[in-house]
Amino acid sequence: MCYVLQDGEQTSCGGIVGGELVCDDVCTQKELMLRALINKCRNDFIKNVTTREIWGVDLARFGFRQEGAYWKADWSDLKLPHECEK
Repeated sequence: MCYVLQDGEQTSCGGIVGGELVCDDVCTQKELMLRALINKCRNDFIKNVTTREIWGVDLARFGFRQEGAYWKADWSDLKLPHECEK
């Protein structure tokens, strides 16, 4: 599965490869891509996913826990945090 993100002339891809969330190094909107992928995982009830520290954000805020070089999350732990006041 692959999402394509276009930012002006720049096009980048992100997706789920073998249960790992990935994106292009040149992606200019990595948090947006991560949020789209997490939303897809939550909607499709993907049991668990991994990723690496490539996103430039605190992955723990999104429900991931660090295990060595990887960050892992079960479906029930995945979050889409926001700073909106209630």
